[in-house]
Amino acid sequence: MKRKAVLLYNPKAGHRAIITHLDYIAKKMQQFGYELSLYRSMAPGDIKSYIKENITVDNTQLILISGGDGTVNDCITGMLEKGLDIPLLILPLGTSNDFANSAGIPMGIKECLALVEEGELSYIDVGKANEKYFINVCNMGLFSGVSHTVDLEMKKKFGRLAYYVKGFEEIQNYQAMDMTITTDKEILKGKYILVLVFNGKGAGGLLKLAQEAEITDGVFNMVCIKDIGFFDVPGLFLKVLQGEHLKDSKVDYITTDKVTIECHNQEQKHFVTDVDGEEGPSFPMKIEVLSNKLRIFLPKKEEEA
Repeated sequence: MKRKAVLLYNPKAGHRAIITHLDYIAKKMQQFGYELSLYRSMAPGDIKSYIKENITVDNTQLILISGGDGTVNDCITGMLEKGLDIPLLILPLGTSNDFANSAGIPMGIKECLALVEEGELSYIDVGKANEKYFINVCNMGLFSGVSHTVDLEMKKKFGRLAYYVKGFEEIQNYQAMDMTITTDKEILKGKYILVLVFNGKGAGGLLKLAQEAEITDGVFNMVCIKDIGFFDVPGLFLKVLQGEHLKDSKVDYITTDKVTIECHNQEQKHFVTDVDGEEGPSFPMKIEVLSNKLRIFLPKKEEEA
């Protein structure tokens, strides 16, 4: 009996890149011995709903998800909420593909599909913030609402640059968050403009934010940026590009498998939270690592000499 695979895709992601690849994907899956069906997302949340209503371990042996970080999050949320343990192949064809970049997943469609035969199927960690899942990052504060508010036409025209333009607009009027960050080892209290809880290595195309992070190590790598002045931002940003920001006195760096984050500002509605580019939960947030929770295709690790 032929194995069955389903391709779930966001047709609007990444300049509609998936459309030109559909026949090639179908051909390769046939060569791999899979009978392929398609589901085209029409609105945010569609893919999660489709998975929960239609996919089972009996009728599907492989899931392919095509889109950016938000589309991938929609998919893994549906899988985890239904308790599905089905191999997942990520085709990173969105405007933002931070998780794929962090995990070393190739950007080319040919190389991605080759992972089915030439890669390795690995269990990875997943983060859970209150009731929301993430595989790359949960962040709060400055820039966290950019992916929710950037105009679709702007994304089509400028790609990732659209996020940076929107982010610069936020910097000028931003207010710091008065926070308490509690782990098993320490309690931090103070004013922060941005807190990032990483499972992956980076966000916003910046892969050096949490260079030591691994998606299989059972811990988060947290980067917490304290309240700094507007004119200090360029200097810190330069350190981020160089991977030197963790040495800065205005940055707290934490590794932990669970954390509680409270925001004490009265007007909490001004402080946006985010999971993988989608709207995150409200404060207070309890965030934990779910170890070895999801099976995905990754490139084989190079053997050490």
